[in-house]
Amino acid sequence: MLAWKSPLWVVVTLMAHVAAGDAVGQAPAGEEKTPGFACRGVAGQLGASVNNLGLQNTIAAAWAKPLSRSSHPLLAGASVSAGVVNVTTPTMTRTGGWVEYSPLSILAVRAGVEPVVYFGTFSSLMPFDSYDDSYDEDVLFEKQGAKAGVGVRGYITPAIQFRAGPVAARVTADFEHWRSSADSPYFYEATRDQLLASGGDELINLTGVALFEHEVRDGSFSVGLFHGLTRVFAAGGNRSQRLGVIAVRQYTVKHLRLPRPSLTAVLYRYLDDPSKEDTWGGAIALGFQSSR
Repeated sequence: MLAWKSPLWVVVTLMAHVAAGDAVGQAPAGEEKTPGFACRGVAGQLGASVNNLGLQNTIAAAWAKPLSRSSHPLLAGASVSAGVVNVTTPTMTRTGGWVEYSPLSILAVRAGVEPVVYFGTFSSLMPFDSYDDSYDEDVLFEKQGAKAGVGVRGYITPAIQFRAGPVAARVTADFEHWRSSADSPYFYEATRDQLLASGGDELINLTGVALFEHEVRDGSFSVGLFHGLTRVFAAGGNRSQRLGVIAVRQYTVKHLRLPRPSLTAVLYRYLDDPSKEDTWGGAIALGFQSSR
């Protein structure tokens, strides 16, 4: 049975956290903002990955209220915001909402809840008896027991970010709680590529990205590095750590019939993983952003 996992860690994190800030129209230093929930943005992304094999579509909308009229770089991006997001893969769909408080341009904290519907396809809610069970691609391909069901993901995500000239960096930490209706003690959660306790489990997903941006005629081209770490708190051995390179082509005008489209490519190596250590993976995604 094909696993159809979808851990587009960096691609999705960039869309979910960076695109919302761009789409809601944060004013750059030197421009005065008028407080009020007058800025709205929509962002979407379709991505595919290998090792793990995955396909994922994300659509999100955000509203923001600036908290400062200051042109100081530390205060110009201060805001409160809220949004809704839908994530769909061949195994499940999640739709939820979030709120975010950003007291400074370099700091934000987001909290959200996303109910999940599992389709019973591929590795959906695949049952396991222990954290120590093997769940590599061969096991998931051969194993039977995928079921339809429901679940929930709740999360709190602090983020630190900065920009200095053409260099930008962002570090996020997703503190997540997962729960599902699976009958077994543990289930396979494909979007995190981890075994989780069906009655409730917690994990942390850390992502760090550093980019060097070069402006071109119709947008920008950025290259950089990223590091990702996913760890289930109750299962220290089920840890995945990745290091790689990332490239982003961002258009500032309509292109391919999409508003402000972007193309993101990621190549990473697993530094630590129960079944994929010292192997390579990759992802590519096409996104768009609109705002008004």
